[in-house]
Amino acid sequence: MAKYKVVITDHEYKSIENERRILEPLGVDLQDYQYKDTENILRVAKDADAIIVQYAKMPRELVEQLDHCRIIARYATGFDGIDLDACTDKGIYFCNVSDYCREEVSTHTLALLLEMARRVSRYNAWTHSGKWYSMPGIQHSLRNQVIGVISFGRIARSFIDKVKPLCDNIWVNDKYVSEEEMRQYGVEPKSLEEIYKNADYISVHCPLTEETRHMFNRETFRKMKDTAVLINVSRGPVVSEQDLCEALDTGQIGGAALDVLETEPPAPDHPLFQYENVIITPHTAWYSEESQAVLQSTPAEDIARVLRGERPLNVVNKEVFDRLG
Repeated sequence: MAKYKVVITDHEYKSIENERRILEPLGVDLQDYQYKDTENILRVAKDADAIIVQYAKMPRELVEQLDHCRIIARYATGFDGIDLDACTDKGIYFCNVSDYCREEVSTHTLALLLEMARRVSRYNAWTHSGKWYSMPGIQHSLRNQVIGVISFGRIARSFIDKVKPLCDNIWVNDKYVSEEEMRQYGVEPKSLEEIYKNADYISVHCPLTEETRHMFNRETFRKMKDTAVLINVSRGPVVSEQDLCEALDTGQIGGAALDVLETEPPAPDHPLFQYENVIITPHTAWYSEESQAVLQSTPAEDIARVLRGERPLNVVNKEVFDRLG
């Protein structure tokens, strides 16, 4: 008989062999499902010692009914949809994958920036249609333009490292990082208002919280330059898509490059698909074979630590340490 029960509520991966390799030697019965609703999750995981989620939510009413759970781990860096306070009150660690896909997301962000700046795909479509001269539109060198970066975490810094050789004006806003630290890194700390008003490109890397939800909205777009481009590789709901469409319709901003949307996958007739000055990629900035291996292994490794009586490494609700002692 298995010593422990670990439930994977949902995932999008072809194989969970990494997870089995890590957990089964500890006497784990690893159960694999595709449930996102509270009723089914409770049915299969109420007595679980640990839970791994991907897209499933963990609201308080679910967390409070978990009888034996010691850790919930997520295949993601974000923690939106997880009631962290409920986890802490219940004495449950919540762990994410705090450091993976840094290179992948920062490189993808750079690719989106360069596409919006140089319009390579549009030039390609232009020549493939039999044309050569006089493609309409104005372009500027990145060297003297302003790139605003929202957040100064690992991925944002990796993006900054990549864009530094191309641009002399990198402005950053992150209220959790000192201005001195930013300046030592070679960037200029600026207020959100300064970035909204002056940036030619704004690259968003912040987590989704109640504070950042729809931080890019009608009022924000009205403050931006009418040539400015918004790049979002963080979370879809950071941007109000309804207000973004309005800003594009009225020419308040110059375009957008999005790897994430408010609802994924979007409907085939999503209004953002109609704009030539909008690029949408299918939430793939994180992906490489190497980053996926880290993504799948890290939650299992933290669960293994807890089952061995150790502290997990990627704890988000650090207040739980005080509760557990």
